Amino acid sequence: MIWVALLGVGLIIFPQHTYERQLCLMSCMAGLHSINGIIMLRPKSLYYKACENGKCRWNCLSVRKCYVSELTGGQNRSFSDLRTKSKNGSKSRSRETSGNRHAIEMSYQITLEEILSQKLGFELFVSHLVRELSLENVLFLVEYMQLKHFIVAHQLHTYIQDIGYRVPIYSNLLQKSLHPDLLQANMPVSTALLICFDMFRYLYSHYIANGAVALLNLAFESSSSISRQMLELKQNPSSEILQSLLCVFDGAARDIVRLLRGDSFYRFQLSKECIKYCEELL
Repeated sequence: MIWVALLGVGLIIFPQHTYERQLCLMSCMAGLHSINGIIMLRPKSLYYKACENGKCRWNCLSVRKCYVSELTGGQNRSFSDLRTKSKNGSKSRSRETSGNRHAIEMSYQITLEEILSQKLGFELFVSHLVRELSLENVLFLVEYMQLKHFIVAHQLHTYIQDIGYRVPIYSNLLQKSLHPDLLQANMPVSTALLICFDMFRYLYSHYIANGAVALLNLAFESSSSISRQMLELKQNPSSEILQSLLCVFDGAARDIVRLLRGDSFYRFQLSKECIKYCEELL
């Protein structure tokens, strides 16, 4: 009612279309909204009711003395209880906190290569990728490293200058995942070379070609270079193209490793599984 009265007085005193009239309207509306906001946000037991104050029945912003005393006493009791509990539990949690802190620091420092080179770390990271629906990234790396393992096992690296980029996947996985017939020592070189080219075709059709089942998120330059080399392989399947194939597929492998480091592996480092794994390493 007070604000309505002030608003009415302002409308009567100040002429229409004047600066003072507009200022009066804005001030009254702002004051009204401010009071309404304070009343709506107050705790129920924080203020007097209008009928409880004999001096001024409009004094709705007086704080109850009993509320202040209860609040102060409750805070003192709660603080003392917290101190007691913290003293009792600090000793028992000190070792766990210290170990967990070191594990968290280690999880920030551990590298993707260190995780992939250990069986347990590899399995934990693969489980993380399954949850993120990006398992194709590590599958490509594993199968590409299997191809390179096949090249070295059958001495096809004599046809190339350098085996190129290698991701340190733990060795037991590469050996056990390959079919035993592919690791026969008496396999002719010509047969091994044909199998090697078939492996490249599989990687291209499964991970890189348009409409692939597990299409990778590669840079345009990498996918274009691989497509050109695969076309050349189709036209001239000879040992001379082996080095070029390794070069372009190495570019794809580097793209995937960079993608994992900046995305999935970063979140894996923050996960409980990685921290627990680091605790076991300490």
